[in-house]
Amino acid sequence: MTFLPKPAKPYPTWAKFVQALHTHGLSIKNMDTAALNLALVEIPGLIFDAMSQRNEAKVIRPSAFLACARQTFYAHQGQPSGDMPDNIGTTFAIGHVLHQLSYAALQSAMPPGFVGFYELPVTLPDWWPKDAMKYNQKGTVDTLLKVTDSEVAADYLAADVIEAHPKQLVDFKSMGGFGFKKHGKALFDHDPDGFGYISQLTVYADSPGVDCLGSGAIMAGINRDSLTQPLKPRLVTADVLEAEKARLIAAFEAAANQEDPGEEFLMRHDDAANFFCGRGSGKGYCAFKEVCREQPSR
Repeated sequence: MTFLPKPAKPYPTWAKFVQALHTHGLSIKNMDTAALNLALVEIPGLIFDAMSQRNEAKVIRPSAFLACARQTFYAHQGQPSGDMPDNIGTTFAIGHVLHQLSYAALQSAMPPGFVGFYELPVTLPDWWPKDAMKYNQKGTVDTLLKVTDSEVAADYLAADVIEAHPKQLVDFKSMGGFGFKKHGKALFDHDPDGFGYISQLTVYADSPGVDCLGSGAIMAGINRDSLTQPLKPRLVTADVLEAEKARLIAAFEAAANQEDPGEEFLMRHDDAANFFCGRGSGKGYCAFKEVCREQPSR
């Protein structure tokens, strides 16, 4: 095991630090075999589940039915979601493997002064609906990094960053090459988030024990089409998370009050939503795209 060497100057952001950790730890020269073995223990079961179980969500959860208020409304009403493609299992399986190897990489490279928690179970925020029949009541955070010794950690991460944000939420997302490229340029306060990544980050960032809403959260993109590409960790800032929290609370209230919000995602993003909604020439990734198209309300 060879943890991350001290840089000439401390990394100016958590994102730069996380990228350096990931790159260093993934090297076959630096990967810790104990951390790798822990990852390998989990991988067979994750692959088995991905390849043998249907993955349609039965309840609303941080990773499902939150991108659009109408998704939340339909799921709350018990409207059945569309089936996912039969061959989607391999995509989920590869994603699980890349997640596990990423945890091993960070554990292998983690220098003194820091600690990482991986696949951390959390309870959800107090504003998350408590109806367990419609909403999942638990979640799992990919990675929570914490500073344990500010003086030692300052060799690696800028002291002002440590003082302001002594912990950081990191959520890994495996992406195809096209999605990875878009992730690198995305304006998180403006561009459509059709897969609900920001929604998921918001819920987890505001969960008890995580409490990172005020410091922002990192969405770390992995290019599954080109695995030699470095990790692309990008900070989703606190203002974006706060705005998304307000949108989610409004969506939950509308669903509980039986109020159809209409084609809310299209209203927010217009033509840019077509890729996700399946309008025009877009393929569409929404689980309710068919019923939504049959019930226009714009």
